[in-house]
Amino acid sequence: MYFLVVTGQCWYVPRHGQPLYLHQGDYLLIRATARYCLVSDLEATKTLHAKEERVASDEYVRWDEGLGGDTVRLVGGYFEIGPEHTALFSGMLPDFLHIRSSDEEAGRLSRLIALIGEESSCNLSGRDLVMSRLVEIMLVEVWRRPLNKIDVREAGWFSGMADPHIHLALQKIHADVARHWTVDLLAKEVSMSRAVFARRFAERVGVAPATYLSNWRIALAKDALLNSERSITDIALSIGYYSDSAFSTAFSRTVGVAPAAFRRARKSEQAARQ
Repeated sequence: MYFLVVTGQCWYVPRHGQPLYLHQGDYLLIRATARYCLVSDLEATKTLHAKEERVASDEYVRWDEGLGGDTVRLVGGYFEIGPEHTALFSGMLPDFLHIRSSDEEAGRLSRLIALIGEESSCNLSGRDLVMSRLVEIMLVEVWRRPLNKIDVREAGWFSGMADPHIHLALQKIHADVARHWTVDLLAKEVSMSRAVFARRFAERVGVAPATYLSNWRIALAKDALLNSERSITDIALSIGYYSDSAFSTAFSRTVGVAPAAFRRARKSEQAARQ
């Protein structure tokens, strides 16, 4: 989930943890796994918690005592990860990401914020389409910001991207996933010894290089199986497997079912939802 403060200021109050004061232009990205409050006054959380007991867990509570005050405008929403990719992305994305409008790297974001603020208050044709694209661009821009402030002690994709050598290795894997990558070859590509590279990759990313490569290939395979009519052989070759049997074995070991069975089951589920 994300929140963008377009106008004014407010408090973000998680159910557990310290409140955070958000200023105009601040951006907050959080996992949608817990209750939270957005309030103008911390005392309001007591009333909201009391009202919350009478609503479902997926509903919002709104309380306005009508006393006026400064105008606050927020743009918020969520990005949904398909269930087939939840396990992969849960280890890659941060639980919490706050970018302040005063941060040095927020200059490009401030221009996007201005566009989003204008678009959110207009009634021009195509407004919803433009808004959806702008918030997607903002998400990408957030992830493109300088990574030198990422805490490398917390393993994950962001921590890996903050390390120049591991960043380069990840880029090479993503650019040519079908290549016959080995730990030796990746280490050579980033000018490191095999032992040092393997250890640092695991420390930064949280999994060994071979595991990351396998997980990424399976994620690409899932996407192709669900969103294309490509043959299993074609998919296997495109992500680095030299035979259907090798691909099927790796896929079944990770997912629990063979590729063809996965495709049939998920497409049946999609048809049922429609």
